[in-house]
Amino acid sequence: MKTYDVHFNDSNDSNSKGFEMTIEDAKAYITSNNGANNSYFADYKGGTVSVVCNQTGETVYEEEVK
Repeated sequence: MKTYDVHFNDSNDSNSKGFEMTIEDAKAYITSNNGANNSYFADYKGGTVSVVCNQTGETVYEEEVK
């Protein structure tokens, strides 16, 4: 079973949360937190937040951090 993490990127830096969750849970985490000033969302405004497969490294979803 594949697991997914949430990654943050901008032109200067990148970070990941270290999650091992389903793709649905990772997307829900982004939806419920994007636009808030918690976690890395505050640090990466204008950058991107993405869902990445832990096993393959494939980015399966990406959106701009609000």
